[in-house]
Amino acid sequence: MSETPADLQHDGSVMEWRVWPARNNRLLSASVAVFILFISIVVVLCYGSAWYGAMVFVALFAATASYYLPTNYQIDKDGIRLRTPLTTTFRPWEAFTACFADGAGVFLSPYSKLNWMAYRRGIYLRCPDNLAEVRAYVELFVAPGQPRSR
Repeated sequence: MSETPADLQHDGSVMEWRVWPARNNRLLSASVAVFILFISIVVVLCYGSAWYGAMVFVALFAATASYYLPTNYQIDKDGIRLRTPLTTTFRPWEAFTACFADGAGVFLSPYSKLNWMAYRRGIYLRCPDNLAEVRAYVELFVAPGQPRSR
């Protein structure tokens, strides 16, 4: 098995971090949780069914789960692993063609240019505290993409 340039620059270490957005802004988190509960209660009162209220509650929680649940990120020479209390996702580096950094993280895309499908098939690595380190590590394996021209 031959070594790639990324393997030669990379010391074999694993980079890990945890992001929990709900913990950083407790007032917003509590407000949205109260709003979800309020909407669920309104649905129960309007339709007279606890099942409808429960379905609305589950749907709204699922829509905001990435905000309320902590995400553990792990990147190494094999790829990227994201773990939440509900799911675990692993994607090898070969699944990505380009990376795009912004102020809060790095987006890994299977396409060389950003398009609507890239946002559905890519992975966004939130890393507000260690953006420079994560970006440098990711760029060992995935080439930086060109920003979309307007």
